[in-house]
Amino acid sequence: MGSLASFAQQNDDDLVQLSGFAVSYDSTKVLPYVSIRINGGNKGTYSDMGGYFSLVVKKTDRVLFTAIGLRPFEYNIPKEFEGNKLNTIIPLSDDTFYLPETVIRSYPSKEQFDYYFVKTKIPDDELSLAYRNLRKKPMEDQMASLAPDGQETNRWYMQQQYDKYYYSGQAQPLKIFDVGAWSHFLNSINTKKKKK
Repeated sequence: MGSLASFAQQNDDDLVQLSGFAVSYDSTKVLPYVSIRINGGNKGTYSDMGGYFSLVVKKTDRVLFTAIGLRPFEYNIPKEFEGNKLNTIIPLSDDTFYLPETVIRSYPSKEQFDYYFVKTKIPDDELSLAYRNLRKKPMEDQMASLAPDGQETNRWYMQQQYDKYYYSGQAQPLKIFDVGAWSHFLNSINTKKKKK
């Protein structure tokens, strides 16, 4: 029992509640949503809207502060620190991005620009390809070849169940004697003849 208590006490002495604020390098503004994590691990947190953060770390951990547009900053607990609570301010400096050089040249005259603009072959973009794929006949052929989706299958099944319960205990009418079905069938034949 005594060994378990001493082991727990030893682990507690190794832990530190690290709290503080993430600020800009000149300390003029706080930095919200800075990612704070233990380097080499997957534990961490974020600074809040006021730049405040707090997390539990070991005294040997290296804590990494990162944010978009800012240089990463690694913080180590001071070796001479004793105790379980440490408050600090983390200054983060702006990171500089260097883009490759771009040279912009103009055409000598408006007429030359118009000539090259007309003669330039512009590759098909996604919009023109989409318009080409939206032609009516290929879409109708594709729609006719598709199997029914889940919604259509469910509608058909529910209609079958409805008919079954509606005519429960009596014979269901046959579609061959349905005047409306014959009218629909003849109209569809006439429509196909007109299209041809």
